[in-house]
Amino acid sequence: MNRSSEFDNDTKQELINESLSRLDSIDQLRYSLGMFDAENLLEKAGIKKSLTDPIQYINDLGYSSVFRFVQTHPHADHFTGMNELFEQKSVANIWCVKNNFTLDESKLSRKQKADWKLLKKFRDSNSNPVDDVTVIRPFAGDKRQYLNEDNITVLSPTPELVKLAQDKDNKNIMSYVLLIKYGGHKFIFGGDAEKETWEYIVENYEDEIKNVTVLDASHHGRKSGYYQPAVKLMNPEFTIVSVGKKPSTDASNSYRQYSRNVWSTRYKGNIKFEINSDGTGNFEHQYS
Repeated sequence: MNRSSEFDNDTKQELINESLSRLDSIDQLRYSLGMFDAENLLEKAGIKKSLTDPIQYINDLGYSSVFRFVQTHPHADHFTGMNELFEQKSVANIWCVKNNFTLDESKLSRKQKADWKLLKKFRDSNSNPVDDVTVIRPFAGDKRQYLNEDNITVLSPTPELVKLAQDKDNKNIMSYVLLIKYGGHKFIFGGDAEKETWEYIVENYEDEIKNVTVLDASHHGRKSGYYQPAVKLMNPEFTIVSVGKKPSTDASNSYRQYSRNVWSTRYKGNIKFEINSDGTGNFEHQYS
């Protein structure tokens, strides 16, 4: 979850650079001379820049509660806004793996500090439930009934991957990766998994991850989340890149070797798939 109201500075600069590459030399000169600002620049380049507030999105769907909150890993862009969500919505359960990671709180905003405090409360607790929220810590291979009922296969992490993530000081290695099967389709949510995570998944779940309908590309479509043997196996019909298209790190062209449709939320906005139990369904996206 990321409830930041604005893009981070790196993303802003990447958007500016990409916008400039789309414009002719005259408009590039006009921008360099300060004849129009960054907002006008993005508009001229046809880049959609608005961010959707996840809580508002849930409100628009008419939901007053959240059944499951999956805290993929302890990076701020995956828990920003968590405190407000839990205050505004009734959350039944949270998935949260114990780990020893810390954050430099001096780099967090006031609201992110509250988010981090809440996350640590769930993460480090030895009691259950916590504030009426059930804390669940499933690992890869977990066979509990609630997973079977929801057709969820936990592909990652394992205790070994959590330890490896801590040893290498790389939180992405311990990210949750989930496979959901429904109506004859497969959906994989890659979190921020990187090479070590995907190596484990390929070795242990080769048959399960073959030929998926939708892949939520790992690490927002960055090259660091792209692992060719896994993507080749998944052979996704649709690859969804959350934000994505960061020129120096983007792996969209690599995904296109195995995926007919590679869509970035930066250009498509919110993307929604609806699947029926008989396998029929449809999709829609916010921007054409």
